[in-house]
Amino acid sequence: MVEAPALEYLFSYTAGIEEPQQAIGAGPFGHRMIARVTGGRSEGPRLEGEVLPGGGDWALIDAAGTLRLDARVTVQTHDGARIYIQYRGVITPIDPGTVARALDGSLAPGECYYRTAPVFETGDARYAWLNTTVAVGVGRLEKEGVAYDVFGVA
Repeated sequence: MVEAPALEYLFSYTAGIEEPQQAIGAGPFGHRMIARVTGGRSEGPRLEGEVLPGGGDWALIDAAGTLRLDARVTVQTHDGARIYIQYRGVITPIDPGTVARALDGSLAPGECYYRTAPVFETGDARYAWLNTTVAVGVGRLEKEGVAYDVFGVA
């Protein structure tokens, strides 16, 4: 058996999300909704900067209450680089009770499973290492939106 890879903490980030602007409704794969990212912050040992407004999430909620993320954001680093981040992920269970507790701040840590797989793109040589980094994110729902701790897989 191969030894499990180690994880390296890269950064944490928060992002505000508006109410869905486009509720597509129930379709063959679930309930589709599209929401705009309003901005946020990235902080950590490997990436620091602002999450720029204008990104979005093309979320899909299935009949079992699993939300599948398909999000895209851009980070402007503290030293002027731009990094595009696209991630897919899963939040479960996502139901009116979970959402209400997140909005009022009473959602307990670990109450829902929230994981993402971010992929990075940048043309800035200082951050080119991100282009070939496999990462995982551990997310949480918060009053103001979402928050993630992101780890590189060694």
